[in-house]
Amino acid sequence: MDALRIGIVGARRARQGLGPFIARDLVARGAEVTHVLGRTAESARAAAAGIAGLTKVEPVPLTDADEFDAAPLDAVCILTPRGHHLEWVERALAAGRHVLVEKPFLWHGPDAAEGPGWRARVDGLGRNFAQRGLVLAVNAQWPWTLPAFAALHGALDETPRSLEMGLAPASEGRAMLGDALPHPLSLALALRSDLERLDSCSFDLDGAARCTVHAELSGARGTFSLRVELVGRDLGGARAAWYAVDGRRVDRCVRDRDYALFLRDGVRIVDLADPLGERLGAFLAEVESAEASGRPARELDPRPGRAAGLLEAIDAAFPDQDSGAL
Repeated sequence: MDALRIGIVGARRARQGLGPFIARDLVARGAEVTHVLGRTAESARAAAAGIAGLTKVEPVPLTDADEFDAAPLDAVCILTPRGHHLEWVERALAAGRHVLVEKPFLWHGPDAAEGPGWRARVDGLGRNFAQRGLVLAVNAQWPWTLPAFAALHGALDETPRSLEMGLAPASEGRAMLGDALPHPLSLALALRSDLERLDSCSFDLDGAARCTVHAELSGARGTFSLRVELVGRDLGGARAAWYAVDGRRVDRCVRDRDYALFLRDGVRIVDLADPLGERLGAFLAEVESAEASGRPARELDPRPGRAAGLLEAIDAAFPDQDSGAL
């Protein structure tokens, strides 16, 4: 089949955005990034130039959403700031396009207007995409580290019971929940796709920049303990990341000489394929399969909706709803 044509909404490299790197990895895997949509002419041109610097091909910069909707595209990557995803997902659905949306799928802002809960919204969108044979995916990358985890610790248990994770989001206060919690939630659902209920939740807070989340989740296969340590941006130092499944820990590290990723367990290490590239490759493969099948109906993946519902429930339990940027 011909190369997939992909447009990016919000591709500018601002506030640590991933737009140019997503474009680079898509092109490296055989796709064409043909259009970008920005809020202003300046931001659209900057996004196109940033992508050209990594791919040697400069996409068409646009600022008019209707013009973007009319462009010849097969799929859209939605990288707008958190809380501004829903409108673009719905526009892509109306245009008949596959979608990869940045995490969190839903958050405060325009996406949190009055209406159904977050899980119901995401499930409803998922059903609408599925009925049209379209892919709707979330850019959650941590599940693609699990093969490297297994290389260090052996095969995962059939029913894991706990996940601990440490992250350093580039935010503070309540905003850390939106920036960081989609990572452990995506990992938890990769380990236990049945998880769908928040049974209890508590927080240990140390100012605006430190928060530990303790949550008990459950599903058809029983309970699951989730503990997440968040250290915000103003504390300095490297942005460390680690996780432990049923007490077996790995640290994500970057090799100094070539910036390659690896997981470490004490003195043992295993190379880690770039999770962003792996996630994008899986998205492209799913889109290509959907395009080749020509069938109008797909099976609904319940995990994005469950992740959105769990994030909403944990956020609702946050003890100070008025502190911290959204």
